[in-house]
Amino acid sequence: MDDKQASAAMNEGTSESQRGRPAGATRKGLETRARIIKGAMDALENGGMGALTTRRIAESAGVKLATLHYYFDSKESLLLAVLEDLIADMDKAYQRDEPLPENPEDRVEALIRASWHYIQHTRSKQIAQTELTLYALRTKGSEWLAARQYNAYIDFYGHLVFADHDRLTGERRRIGRAVARQILIGIDGIILQSYALQDLSASNDDVEALIIAMRGYLRRMMADSSMAGDG
Repeated sequence: MDDKQASAAMNEGTSESQRGRPAGATRKGLETRARIIKGAMDALENGGMGALTTRRIAESAGVKLATLHYYFDSKESLLLAVLEDLIADMDKAYQRDEPLPENPEDRVEALIRASWHYIQHTRSKQIAQTELTLYALRTKGSEWLAARQYNAYIDFYGHLVFADHDRLTGERRRIGRAVARQILIGIDGIILQSYALQDLSASNDDVEALIIAMRGYLRRMMADSSMAGDG
């Protein structure tokens, strides 16, 4: 099964209840839903999955339990909304940075540096995302959430590898996702090692090593694609 098929299968397996109910068109509905998501994120960041109870989230959001259950009828649907909020926050942070260069190798380098800058300022969010992944993998029936999480980040990075992603051929899209997977592998490892060892100097060196590796990996993939006549 390729990436596109896996993503389609994952989306088909995500029921409407897992996605959460829409907030409706009213401003009040949107604001209430946003407060619930923020309450869940605060609980996850400050206390981990053990603190993610409906009562605590409702109290933090300033809503009744019945209201929370109206918008999110399962923990998974709420966690999915939290995940989407995390990615949106990262996207906004990246947009505030300098525009990415046109050259793909330079873009990959700038993307990794922007990621590391964001990570250094969002420690609690990074730990919360790790806990979310482990919860999904440990909980029978919630594995789709872990797949959704990683596919979302692969899509996020993959869309940024090439400047004209929306007009690319299938081969270039494949290269973008392949590079994105490797970036994510490297970034995840650096995050955990950085927090465990608390050695910023070593982590900065690891980021430089990842940049060198990813530039070389992208260069090789593009050369292979050109030789195959798919560039």
